[in-house]
Amino acid sequence: MIYRPNPKRGRTTLVLMGALIFAAEVAAGFLIDRAPLKIRFPQLAQVLESLQQPDPSRKILFFGSSRFGNAVSAEAVTEVLHEANVADGITVFNAQIDSGDPVAMEFETDKLLAAGIRPSMVVIEILPEMLSRRVLWLHYHLARQFRWPEVWNSLPDAYLAGKLSQVIATRFNSVYLFRSEFQRWAMDVLKLRFESANLRDGNPRKRRRTNPSEPADVEVLQRGEVLGRKNVRGYEIGGLNARALERMIERYSQLGTTIVFIAPPVSSPYRTAYGSPVDAAYLAYIHRLGKTYGTYFFDYRHRLADHHFYTPYYPTSDGKLHFSRLLAREVIVPLIAAVAPSP
Repeated sequence: MIYRPNPKRGRTTLVLMGALIFAAEVAAGFLIDRAPLKIRFPQLAQVLESLQQPDPSRKILFFGSSRFGNAVSAEAVTEVLHEANVADGITVFNAQIDSGDPVAMEFETDKLLAAGIRPSMVVIEILPEMLSRRVLWLHYHLARQFRWPEVWNSLPDAYLAGKLSQVIATRFNSVYLFRSEFQRWAMDVLKLRFESANLRDGNPRKRRRTNPSEPADVEVLQRGEVLGRKNVRGYEIGGLNARALERMIERYSQLGTTIVFIAPPVSSPYRTAYGSPVDAAYLAYIHRLGKTYGTYFFDYRHRLADHHFYTPYYPTSDGKLHFSRLLAREVIVPLIAAVAPSP
């Protein structure tokens, strides 16, 4: 008997297989939306766990990105509060998360308030690039927190940032992109305890690390100007970042929380990237928020010398200590005294 291929049946099979794969990818996208926070966003889950410990004290929370993580020492701030005799009943906690722009900070705020954690003061990292409509860290939000509704809402900003392909990939290539999350979720459900290269956080390949104790050389700092210009090219305030920030501070304003914006220190080459037009738009926007919501703003971008940085925007260990004490002494202590109830 001679086998004769049936082209029609082959095409039908191919179409059905394609439809099945497409349906599986879409289903995986809906499934990842229901993953526990500790699976999809473990760093935020750790922050919540730390803050949910029984503690009746007033809380001062620092919100921001890894820049705040490298620049703010909660211990050093607390030490200055003790020296000023205003530390009684106050807990200082650095709630920064990597790539923590306003979009991520609003998500973090939602989780904190839902857990009943209501800070008396929030200190928010804010630099010009964190307000840009070109959302620099959109790919992190797609992976860690965005569900289908947020994905749809992000399309205009994703197009502007040149990241539309990433948005599409997270929802139509979900099985591959979220493979580690699905594996960790399955392990958690099955109570399995083992590690593989695919399940470790981050890139398993070794990376060249800089030493936070040693200042960067001139060549390293000079790269900051190129990076800074890249981060603010086509600068326009608005979109996801601005909307998220305003919703966030409106909620804290309604709760009576003291809201403080801090522009953290960056090296001089990185600062030159902002330029007058960017800086003017940035400062005008921050000023408008202050008039609308009663927020405070303190610009510390120039307050550390370049020898205090080990990257264009990460302070050294000494720089971190210096900035933390400076911030506590010049901002936190006076604000605590200003909002303290009269005897």
